[in-house]
Amino acid sequence: MRWVNDAKARYYKGTLVQDLFGDWNLITAWGGLGSRRGGQRNTYVPSHEAGLQQLAAIDKRRRQRGYRSTGAK
Repeated sequence: MRWVNDAKARYYKGTLVQDLFGDWNLITAWGGLGSRRGGQRNTYVPSHEAGLQQLAAIDKRRRQRGYRSTGAK
């Protein structure tokens, strides 16, 4: 999922991936639109469902802070 805040020219991205060992990881990235500055974090989640719940929580927080969802990218 990807969120964009046009007013602040910022983005936030969350991706749920499974590694080679079968473990689930939530990769989040953020930064400025049109900028190479930003950050990334890789967080272990115990299951696919738990990762989906964390993505839903991120979606709620992003929308509260003025971001709009641009869908999956």
